[in-house]
Amino acid sequence: MNHQLYIARREKRMKQADVAKLLHINKQTYHLKETGKLEFKISEAKRLARIFGCSLNDLFWEDETNARIRNV
Repeated sequence: MNHQLYIARREKRMKQADVAKLLHINKQTYHLKETGKLEFKISEAKRLARIFGCSLNDLFWEDETNARIRNV
C-alpha cells in the first residue's frame, strides 16, 4: 500500500472515487493502484502530485526517517 498517497488523500478529505474521477479512471482501478496492485502511469503520478500539492518523491518514495518511524 502507498501510505504517503493514502495519507495525502485523507488529509484532503477525499475518497478514492473523488481522486479516480480527477484521474479519469474508475474507482476500482484507482483502488488497485493506491494499494500497489497496479502501477500509476507517469501522467497520473504527476497529476496526483499537483492535486495534493507535493512532489512525486513525497507521494511515491519514502525516506529512511519515515520508514524507521513507521517500523518502531
